[in-house]
Amino acid sequence: MGQSSVDGLQIRQFGIEDVDKWARTELQRRHLADALKHSDDYLAAVLPNGRIVGKIGIRYDQHPDAGNLFQFDVVENLRSRGIGTKLLLSAEQRIRAHGCSRATLAVEETNAAAIRLYRRAGYEVFGTESAQWDQEAPDGTTYLYQCECLQMQHKFRGVQPLKPDRPDARAQR
Repeated sequence: MGQSSVDGLQIRQFGIEDVDKWARTELQRRHLADALKHSDDYLAAVLPNGRIVGKIGIRYDQHPDAGNLFQFDVVENLRSRGIGTKLLLSAEQRIRAHGCSRATLAVEETNAAAIRLYRRAGYEVFGTESAQWDQEAPDGTTYLYQCECLQMQHKFRGVQPLKPDRPDARAQR
């Protein structure tokens, strides 16, 4: 392909009907279906032909006044073409519209490409955490994957945090 961006890329809501279009294994299907049940927003990057080439989830219950990004992924052979940046910016717009003053995420310490993307987008490290999840080996067996992650955040300018005495403020937006 060789182009630096993907023409006609659209960002839209990712729904349960999209799970089979993205997931390549039964474990991925289960993880994604579970994430959709617990996510307030889940976005898909879609080519004009309907192919889903990226995804990102947002939760609002992980950190105060923040939308937490998770399960962020772009099809490997289409990385570094602006898809991840467009997904990230779209997710941040949703988070701002939700009344949050920052976006947070966790990224494996060894994922240098993702860390570069987040730093370019204004994210800074605010902590570390251990993480684990079920992973599938090439032979199809499942094992518990464990890693250390950087916790990163992007504070939005001009967005006031919601008042703690108004827990229902987000629901009213």
